[in-house]
Amino acid sequence: MDFSIERDGDFNFYESGHESYSASKWLNIEKADFELDPGEIREVEVAVSVPATVEPGGHYSALFFEAVPSGNQSAVSVSMRIPTLFYITIPGITGAEVIANADIVSLQLPGVAGRGPVEMEVVVRNSGNVHLTVAARAHFAASWGNASELDLGQMVILPSSDGVLKGEWQRSPLFGKVRASVVIGYLDQKGELVNKSQTAEFWVVPWSLIGIILVVMGVVVPAIVVVSRRYRLKVERK
Repeated sequence: MDFSIERDGDFNFYESGHESYSASKWLNIEKADFELDPGEIREVEVAVSVPATVEPGGHYSALFFEAVPSGNQSAVSVSMRIPTLFYITIPGITGAEVIANADIVSLQLPGVAGRGPVEMEVVVRNSGNVHLTVAARAHFAASWGNASELDLGQMVILPSSDGVLKGEWQRSPLFGKVRASVVIGYLDQKGELVNKSQTAEFWVVPWSLIGIILVVMGVVVPAIVVVSRRYRLKVERK
């Protein structure tokens, strides 16, 4: 079957030929049906037959292994399918025909965050014609010198698709401006590491603490004013 990958990493599967980069018809299995005894392991050889004329770049397919209910089971049964994913890259006549490129589309952070954790997302677009394994890491620098890092993980992004890498920053400061710099990394068509970055700023404001201070001020300040007036009246009377 063909497959695609959603922005959040979920997989969708389709019938052969659904996707433009389909390689499902290239896969050939010598023996598609076989029996496995309990605890038995069997190797399945898959031949990939690439057509003579095919567009350079990435082509993909999912090969499913599915348990077939035996005849002695009841009418209602549950079976499991296990996909094996094929990521196939077809080289071109020249190196320029295979393009591996990714860019940061957006960096999503709150303009003003409370006292942690701070959620963040980076949207990455694969503008090439081969799949990319993209890794991301965020670097935080607070105005009061508090610096830390956050690993946003990695994911496979298919050509002409977006991927979202996200995480939660737990070590946010109590208050102040924070500069967040996100760096993504992937290997280009030559196998060389490419890093790209984007920076954004936001504020950390402890709203709960500010609320407590305002409540205290709303109670204490009027009390001080009342006491001060009573004392002044008492002095004036004397």
